[in-house]
Amino acid sequence: MCHKITVGSYRLVLLESVKITRSVEALSDTAVIVLPGMVHNQTIEIEDKVKVGDAVKIELGYNDKLKTEFEGYVQRIGTDGGSIKLECEDGLWLFRKAVADKVYANKDVKDILKDIAGQCGPVPGQGNFTVEPTETVYSEDLDVYDSQNYKIRNIYLHALPFEKVQFYTRKSADSIVKKEIADAAYNYAPLQAGSKSIVLNTTGATEDGFKQLQLSDVLKLAETADRMGMPEGKRNLVLPSDWWWELVMNNEILTGQMKYQQANGVIEPKIVNYYGIKIHKSLGDKLGLGYDTNTSKKAAQGATITGTVCPAALFFCGEEVYKAGGQFEMFYLDKSQNPSGRAFEFGFQHRFKAGHQMSGDRYTGLLYKTKVI
Repeated sequence: MCHKITVGSYRLVLLESVKITRSVEALSDTAVIVLPGMVHNQTIEIEDKVKVGDAVKIELGYNDKLKTEFEGYVQRIGTDGGSIKLECEDGLWLFRKAVADKVYANKDVKDILKDIAGQCGPVPGQGNFTVEPTETVYSEDLDVYDSQNYKIRNIYLHALPFEKVQFYTRKSADSIVKKEIADAAYNYAPLQAGSKSIVLNTTGATEDGFKQLQLSDVLKLAETADRMGMPEGKRNLVLPSDWWWELVMNNEILTGQMKYQQANGVIEPKIVNYYGIKIHKSLGDKLGLGYDTNTSKKAAQGATITGTVCPAALFFCGEEVYKAGGQFEMFYLDKSQNPSGRAFEFGFQHRFKAGHQMSGDRYTGLLYKTKVI
């Protein structure tokens, strides 16, 4: 193995170890460079050569073929058991520097960020820092989901009126949530295959005119995601419940995972894992997703599964999507104020929206059942 590590204007030749840490759970990448404290019984003096804030570049490789693995700044200099330790952080370190006090009047967030970033300095390998977010700014209102209105007559004559209202509450919430799930799935799903959009078909045994989903299909999905560079750790496959049960019950690996989940006799959404993909069971048998093999595109939302339209499941990266919602609200009208209905009338409403955070560079996918002719 070979290396080329530069700190400021110096190249480090003597090296004990180097450790680079990258994680989706952390805001920044970090590196720790450990140097020997003494060479040939002489102390290495670095105080006048290396200082906090010096630029760091770490290149590693084999057979003189180097690849840049880390760029950042010296965050801290210390000692560890006679060795010299350089703790480094990527470009986020710039934003730990103090900036001048300033009052901003009639400025939007983007202008303020540009001014602050300009005081922080250049990011390694990127020249001067600019703020050009690829995230979409969502200023529109959340979508409104309404349940039907329910009428209850002689409500005070029932022995358990609360349980009756509770039944309608649960019924309304369930119908609203299913509609929201279908809308979210359709918004997350890609229109067609692309450089960062995966479209794959099932290859399992034939049942009811379609090939079933099998574990090798999930493996192919994981392999394709790796090849495209999709972030690991936040990969999600959402299956209609009938697909999910077919897949889980026909595979000992996934069935084994069910043994460690709470067995309380209640049918509820479950999650199993395979090759870094969380496989979710959605509410109900349908997500409302379809794929038209004639046009090679996502079918219209709620399209009937017939002809060239095949049922589909959703694959997405959890880091690149959003969902936003408020509380369920109940609207109530007293019987005395409802002469036309002559009943206590109530209904439910929820505000919700889901979509992609990014206007570009987003990974997503569809997995559709192959129709057997």
